[in-house]
Amino acid sequence: MNSHNRLIIAVDGPAGSGKGSVCRAVAQRFGMAYLDTGLVYRALALHAIRHGVDDWQQLVGYAATLPLNFVQSAAWLDGEEVTLALRDEAVGQRASLLSAVPSIRAALLDFQRGYGGDRDAIFDGRDVATVLFPEACLKLFITADLAVRAQRRALELQLRGEDVSLDDVRFRMSERDARDAARSHAPLTVAPDAVVIDTTHLTLEQTMTRVMGEVERIWLAAGRRLPLT
Repeated sequence: MNSHNRLIIAVDGPAGSGKGSVCRAVAQRFGMAYLDTGLVYRALALHAIRHGVDDWQQLVGYAATLPLNFVQSAAWLDGEEVTLALRDEAVGQRASLLSAVPSIRAALLDFQRGYGGDRDAIFDGRDVATVLFPEACLKLFITADLAVRAQRRALELQLRGEDVSLDDVRFRMSERDARDAARSHAPLTVAPDAVVIDTTHLTLEQTMTRVMGEVERIWLAAGRRLPLT
């Protein structure tokens, strides 16, 4: 627990591991604020694509005062609802490139750390437990084999009506994994005190049960009452 008596749960892991679905469920059950930190980079990438901005320093200035808001499950950027646009594959690829730039990561730190105000919160991303909130009361690293993660992401995109092939999704995901793990600043890595959950052979329900158990443990340790189910 941090100095403001705020419970922070940090969840890291690669794309397609299932951490987003789990975090949303935890946030809903425990009444926590939730931020997918990847959406912050995607918002910056969307702005760059739409406005043809390739100058990283110009993006740093925009990032420092990022006009991104979340209303329930909808994302708003510059006053425009961009929930679906943020999930575009091209936006995701650009976001991965931008996330490797130290000055951009630094410019977005305050936005991410301040998200939710004094509310208990759960954050998911690549460096939440190692950089954003090393003091988090619970750190989870959720992962799965590349083949399984690619199948999950391809199905997700196809259900949205996108024409994608499994091979393409797997290739792009492999590239992003390598980029996230190899970057010199805030790479994707397992925090020493993180609980590692491999979802390769788990159903979503099984993963939920495992994670909820970890959250309940720290919730009770903080003297909180469990919410009614």
